[in-house]
Amino acid sequence: MGQELGADFVLEGSVRLAGQRLRASVQLIEAQTGAHVFAERFDREMADIFAVQDEIVEAIVARLFFNLQEVAGVVRARSAKTNISAYTSWLRAGVAWRNGDEPGAREHMQQAIVLDPAYAPALASLALLYAYWRFSEPNAATDAKLEAECQEFAARAIAADKNDPFVLSTVAACLLLVGRVDDAMRYSGIAISMSPRDINGLVARGMIVSYAGLHEEGLALVERGCKFEPLLPPAFLSSLGDCHYLVRRFDAALAAYGSLIDPPIFFRLNQAACLAQLGRAEEAAAIMHAMPQAFDTEVYARNTAKMCALP
Repeated sequence: MGQELGADFVLEGSVRLAGQRLRASVQLIEAQTGAHVFAERFDREMADIFAVQDEIVEAIVARLFFNLQEVAGVVRARSAKTNISAYTSWLRAGVAWRNGDEPGAREHMQQAIVLDPAYAPALASLALLYAYWRFSEPNAATDAKLEAECQEFAARAIAADKNDPFVLSTVAACLLLVGRVDDAMRYSGIAISMSPRDINGLVARGMIVSYAGLHEEGLALVERGCKFEPLLPPAFLSSLGDCHYLVRRFDAALAAYGSLIDPPIFFRLNQAACLAQLGRAEEAAAIMHAMPQAFDTEVYARNTAKMCALP
């Protein structure tokens, strides 16, 4: 099947019924070797068959999302011919980003656009990485330059391909981080209408909607995007924490920010904000006293405030 369709992977499955119980089994198979990359079983009540179908499809799409990217990178790395391709560099950047290696992600993504200057997904990803950089390492001396560069990458990505939902949702997330909330809403709305089950799109849309002032709606979208993925990347946890914070669920926000073993510095700052809101002032102050001097909390606070559409 892999040879006939030119597919690297094949998704197969089966469904069995027993009374009012449904069991669906799903496997993702690497066509070249026959190895199982992913396998999952879903047991559900048949009360609403259409709801069950939707839930299983969403779970499969969400759980395959990162598996497929990472394994595709491994498969392509076996071939010297594709080892230095822009796509391979983009995949490697995605793995680094997911593992919290922000400098590594930027390095691989920059390599991707060196190899292909018009590669829209890499340009969009680099735009978001540069926008995110302003929060992970806020610095008054570099902030304006990074803001200009991320918007330049975003414009190049849209010029290269304005019909790719990944490009649109990634650029939308970048635009939110520089305070262009209306543009972020527009691009993410188009992306989510084109690809309503994409978890990157759901999380980006949810965070944007939350900062636009629709807090409960935004939180619901982010929670939906994070629901089926057991190992969330830092950016997803940041979005989840922010959306809980905006609906004033400070305990839930604190839990989201605290769920990484080695979190970015700004996660600790966000935890301090949650603790202060909960009246735990001494704990919040202890975090603030431990913040590195190089981390400019004022720049971070101002950049965060720029994202808020409401006073």
